Amino acid sequence: MNVPVITFHMRAARQALFLFALIAIFALFVRLWHIERESFWADEGWTMLLAKGPSLAQVAQTMAEDQHPPLYFMLIRLWMDVFGDSVFMTRLLSTFWSLIGLAAVYRLGADWFSPAAGLAAALLLALTDNEIMLAREVRHYTQLAALAALSALFYLRYARQPRPSSGFAWLLSSIALLYTHYLGVLLIAVQALHTLLIVRPWRRLPDLLFRFAALGIAFLPQFGVFLMQSSVRYTRPIIFQSTLPNTPETFTMVRTDLIGTHFGLTGALALLGLAYVTYRFGKAHWHWRPLLPTLLLALWVCLPIMVIIGINERFPILTTRNFLLVTPALAILIGHGLLNLDQTARRIILAALIFVNLTTIDAYHIKPPWRQVAQTWLTYRQADEALLMDIWVDDFALRYHIGQALKTPPEQLPLISLPAWRETYREFFFAQLQAYLEPREAFWLIYWGKNEDGLLDFLPERGFVRTAELTAMHYDNVIYLWRYERPPQARLATFGDLFALERAAVARQDQTVRVTLLWQALRAPSLDYSVSVFLLDEGGRLVAQHDSSPLDGNAPTSAWQPGALKFDAHRIALPADLPSGTYTLGIKVYWYANPVPLRVDESEYFALSALRLP
Repeated sequence: MNVPVITFHMRAARQALFLFALIAIFALFVRLWHIERESFWADEGWTMLLAKGPSLAQVAQTMAEDQHPPLYFMLIRLWMDVFGDSVFMTRLLSTFWSLIGLAAVYRLGADWFSPAAGLAAALLLALTDNEIMLAREVRHYTQLAALAALSALFYLRYARQPRPSSGFAWLLSSIALLYTHYLGVLLIAVQALHTLLIVRPWRRLPDLLFRFAALGIAFLPQFGVFLMQSSVRYTRPIIFQSTLPNTPETFTMVRTDLIGTHFGLTGALALLGLAYVTYRFGKAHWHWRPLLPTLLLALWVCLPIMVIIGINERFPILTTRNFLLVTPALAILIGHGLLNLDQTARRIILAALIFVNLTTIDAYHIKPPWRQVAQTWLTYRQADEALLMDIWVDDFALRYHIGQALKTPPEQLPLISLPAWRETYREFFFAQLQAYLEPREAFWLIYWGKNEDGLLDFLPERGFVRTAELTAMHYDNVIYLWRYERPPQARLATFGDLFALERAAVARQDQTVRVTLLWQALRAPSLDYSVSVFLLDEGGRLVAQHDSSPLDGNAPTSAWQPGALKFDAHRIALPADLPSGTYTLGIKVYWYANPVPLRVDESEYFALSALRLP
């Protein structure tokens, strides 16, 4: 007589598993969509710096001097050792943890409410913009949320029916949670409070409390590190500068990230998820049982939010990313609240939630274009020229993209973090900077600041002239890439009565000849002139050339002021079949509407040098 019932349940379980698989595939697709499109930002660059290793012991030692536990950073080190350190592969670890969290949320909802509630919670989590965004970043927040969901799942299973397997899984996932992010302590505190309030009979308490004590013992080595980190955390603004104050604007941002701009609907569904509603003959019957999971979910949401906001007044820790810790609980409450509605209402509201989540973005932060900035600098710099970076902690991300492009560890490149130098050298910062720049003729400065310490006044005082300005935009802020040079003592050539060529350098790179030029405007040009840099063979025939206005159009001559020094760069692509020989490298300046170039003495061009190629 039980066979049809068993068959029915098996069929329903297979259907639920199939639907979850579809949700997981959809979630993966959403998280992988354009995962490489944006540059690394400051936090991702910092992750790469902290996890560079090369050994796990070195990563752990590095993390002891940071502000976080080491587990994620050790895992990302192992991950990169296996899969490489490209943007896609490094971000993929967060995507993987996001899917683990999705599965744990589904299982929590299905275990304690119904498979349909678990599916609804998983679908809502799959569509949560804040979770999607963090699943595309090389940071530990999706690992934090996934391990929190796993810890809660196995805690509830063990609290309901003690089994060695669930007890071990609870212990393991909880230890991993504590070693991923210190905020994991709040979920363990929630579980301990829940144990004291709910778990009965009383004779079970010693066993559960013993397991909490085991968690404390397992975390004890890291607790000493935490105390040491906390003693220096607020002496280094470079670490905590991204925290937010307790203001209405901050709370609005947090609310939007957690439950969306349609917070009225999702908030009401979350509250409804605390109850248990059944329908008989079209009438709703309310129950506040089972308290075992619903009280845990309520505490899971409320306690971390209250503690973070409360602590933030004295010890700044509030960021919207940290609240991903409570996102799994909210998804389950909303999913259960949705299933508490009658069938017609739940279908309409679920369709509305899917539509709104697919057509709106509640949490998305545009990352600064550091990949673009890195490529711009690499296009124009000479091989040994230094780059000074005054862009706060974003220099970690810029370092990463430069290293990726050159396939060179960033620490082996002449990349100087001015914020790090200010922190290290303090009152001797400018003395150290002067000593570094003294032997140099030119360098680059990437700048995104307010000149609070007078850096931009210091450089001209030391004889450096700004010769190029390239820009990138982040929201309404301008990121500057400037080139500074010492003015040369001798002039190479004069083009008409408009331009003087003050300096030139030639370098061979693979199948390209790179030529950098320094011009001076003798008077204000009224037209936008172009520069042609070309190669002539021994017979005077043109074999290759590069024509453009100065700096690829980024420094039009009509904007030059008399006496201004202007940097220019050209890249001549060599033909693959170029025969060996001696070639003349020539330079001429012309206006596109006039075929006659500016005269150089009695010639139409200036012969810069003879090159032996290839």
